[in-house]
Amino acid sequence: MRGHCVQTEAKNEFRRLTGLLLESCDEPEVTETGRKLELLRAFIETADWNSLRSADERLAGTRPGECVIAWGADGKAFVKEISG
Repeated sequence: MRGHCVQTEAKNEFRRLTGLLLESCDEPEVTETGRKLELLRAFIETADWNSLRSADERLAGTRPGECVIAWGADGKAFVKEISG
């Protein structure tokens, strides 16, 4: 995350991927981008942003870091890994 909290970065990445999807003509790329968008959409709609930001400085955007979002066994999107 580049100086932003996880919520802002998730929304920025969603906008970026939406632009890529609209511009792409490559079927495999469209499929993969669509899968990423669906995961981010679910994460953005269901995440407890206050809890995430208070759980780790990297998610709050006060320390540089990256996170990986994944589908859980329960079918919900969650932060799988934090690094940086």
